[in-house]
Amino acid sequence: MSRLRICVVSSSPLPAKRHQGTERLIQWLIMEYLESGHSVVLVSPGFPEIEKLCCIHAQNREQALLAIPRDVDIVHFHGWAPDTDFDLPWIYTLHGNCDDLSVLPRNTVCISADHADRHQKKVFVYNGIDPSEVVYQERKQDHLLFFSLIRMKAKGADSALRIARKYHLPMVFCGGSRLDLIKVGGLMDSFSPGIRFAGKVVGMEKAQYFANAKALLFPIRWPEPFGLVLIESLMSGTPVIAKPLGSVPELIPPEVGALFTDDDSFLQALDHIRGCSPRACRDWAMSRFTTSECASGYVALFERMLNGEDPFC
Repeated sequence: MSRLRICVVSSSPLPAKRHQGTERLIQWLIMEYLESGHSVVLVSPGFPEIEKLCCIHAQNREQALLAIPRDVDIVHFHGWAPDTDFDLPWIYTLHGNCDDLSVLPRNTVCISADHADRHQKKVFVYNGIDPSEVVYQERKQDHLLFFSLIRMKAKGADSALRIARKYHLPMVFCGGSRLDLIKVGGLMDSFSPGIRFAGKVVGMEKAQYFANAKALLFPIRWPEPFGLVLIESLMSGTPVIAKPLGSVPELIPPEVGALFTDDDSFLQALDHIRGCSPRACRDWAMSRFTTSECASGYVALFERMLNGEDPFC
């Protein structure tokens, strides 16, 4: 593998704040590029303290495009992508869902097969999690875990609460407070016995919540582009019970979790995960969804492009 000079462009400042999944991923990728022997230039409104990382400040798209060094081999945009042809090899990673496909650059990289298919793109690279930020644990407690922003209705906190009340299940909610339910629903169900709100947790406290839970409940209402929390859960040895939307069926095979479509099928899913071993969950995630695997996927894509191949045709 040749040593590349990679320019990473982030429209969001780094380092990542407490709950920024995309920014965490960008920072992890930079670390992986550097640890693999590549040199990295970061163009961004703010910078992490990373040894050997060259940083250039840019406050907007125009500044970023002008600031990109001309001697880099490839530019990896996470925001602020060019509208027209750019005179250096480059890719743009789409991290969310886009309603207007006409605005996506030709060389857009998606983050799951479903994400690519829905955006009419051919290329995707799975996201990854840094295993050092996860605690693996085989012995579990008896509660389920909801870990998403409670105030986002698409994440389904109200559905999780309804299920917990209906089936008398203990459940811990991370990602907000009971007051967030005023906006999205489920407030009355939140007073059921066994329901606990842990707030917004990070670091090792967050890792312990994933490691302790019997299963992660992921009752989303939208096509999830990837879902980092799914992988955090699996790396912790914790199976996942989720709605089969977006990338979820790709990430959660029967060996590591179960999919459900309504309250009735939830009970079957809950029964199924009792047969999912913590080791199988971790092995599945570690073999496919680490930051190392993610960075390797991007570097392989970079090398194909630099060798004259057009992966986007």
